[in-house]
Amino acid sequence: MEINAFKYYIAPFIGACIALPILALLFYFILEGSFNLEFLLGDIVNRYISDTSILVFGTFLMVVILGTITSYLSARFEYFGDKVFALLFVLPLAYPAYILGYTYVGFFEYRGILSDIVGSTSARYDILNIYGAIFIFGIAMFPYVYILARVSFGSVSSTVSELVSLHKIHPIKAFFKVYLPLSYPAIFAGSILAIMETLSDYGTVLYFGVETFSVGIFKSWFGYGDLAQAINVAIILLIFVFAILWTESLIRKKYRFISSTHSGKKASKIKLTGKYNFLAFFISFLIATITLFIPTMVLIYWFILDINTLDFTIFGYLYNTLSLNIFSSLVIIFLSFFVIYMLRFYPSKIGNITHKLSILGYSIPGAVVGVGLLIISSFVDTKLGHMLFSGTFFILIFAYATRYFASSIGSIENGFSKIDTSIDDATKIFGKSEANNIFKVYLPLMKPYIISGFLILYIDIAKELPATLILRPFNFDTLAIRIYELASNEMLYKVGFPSLVLILTTAIAVLLLNSRFVRRKV
Repeated sequence: MEINAFKYYIAPFIGACIALPILALLFYFILEGSFNLEFLLGDIVNRYISDTSILVFGTFLMVVILGTITSYLSARFEYFGDKVFALLFVLPLAYPAYILGYTYVGFFEYRGILSDIVGSTSARYDILNIYGAIFIFGIAMFPYVYILARVSFGSVSSTVSELVSLHKIHPIKAFFKVYLPLSYPAIFAGSILAIMETLSDYGTVLYFGVETFSVGIFKSWFGYGDLAQAINVAIILLIFVFAILWTESLIRKKYRFISSTHSGKKASKIKLTGKYNFLAFFISFLIATITLFIPTMVLIYWFILDINTLDFTIFGYLYNTLSLNIFSSLVIIFLSFFVIYMLRFYPSKIGNITHKLSILGYSIPGAVVGVGLLIISSFVDTKLGHMLFSGTFFILIFAYATRYFASSIGSIENGFSKIDTSIDDATKIFGKSEANNIFKVYLPLMKPYIISGFLILYIDIAKELPATLILRPFNFDTLAIRIYELASNEMLYKVGFPSLVLILTTAIAVLLLNSRFVRRKV
């Protein structure tokens, strides 16, 4: 009886631990932090608020436009190359935003690739500003909207399509009056994911000279060694994030009714011919060129330039990246499975509360999570009298768990929701041990969902920069950090080889995630 009672507290304990860095930051600010009103009302914080707001709003507009156009074309029409483009629109997820930024700077800079192509040094464009950063985040993050909105557009029932035809509504008018409103929830959900990733970024905004909150946290901590100021900036960023999430929740409530229209027989795709077929192909090709072809060609060009002086120590960084990412992803997916399993069989009110806290990490930038863990590790090490957690792999994996637990939990929750409760009853009747039930029944049934959750985690962790920069062990660098260091030292052409290696690993994960096996079963 006591053992069963203990099991009701396992999921709440794990959930609270995962949320601990965020809670520690808040408690430290309340109990120990210094609320520097002069700093908070000063020009520096005003610039952080201004730049972050402009960046977020601009990125939102870009990802909505690109994601909506691509998803609508992919979900509703058949045209030349549509299946290829459906895959190409997903692949930018394999690119960290900072790598896309480096490629476009190299493409447009003085005596850059564009000037070589046209044969004139006047062919250049300065994108190292906030508007250039918006462009980079737009092409890097639009797949979040594309993936979700494509499902939504493709789920519109044939009844809706027939009503549009019956009333002879023009296709363009039908898009704005019928199909777009039906997909608002998916579009907003994807755009929120894109915004959260934008807020978490450090490498891109630093390189483009944009003063966001993430840059402010790094400047305060690493530049001035002022933890109190870094915490103040982190708290403002938390408030900023919660304001965005609150706005998103209001929008979601407003369009809650829409899901009921996505039922019954799905509307068939429209086959385009003639000029409409060409127009769809041209738009798709243009977007794929901007978001994928140009960055890839730039990296290949840099790789060829550097072919005689390639740094093969990159494979050491690759080993670090793969070992850290795979191990971290396995730990987090195991925790996700274990938490959802325990909440299914041993539910409790406190478990639901800690579960909601644990998934909050995805909306919290890596720099904030890093500061929270610095507070925890510093406190523990001070009490013990020696360094136990600071600068260890444990604390870095802890940061990944806090930051990306929500990335895997959705897939695991989806998997468990597909398992009928009659299976739970059957496992109890046969009286097998809980471990036996997990390994013989639930893990096999959950296999595709576990794989998809693992792949999502791998992609996210491979591109993570802020938390890794703050918390990594001494003299331990990943591919992401090596690329960041090369670009910071203005050795852009040297970025080609390690970037291609990193993107190859994440592209494989993206392709597997988009494969029929995973998409069909998840």
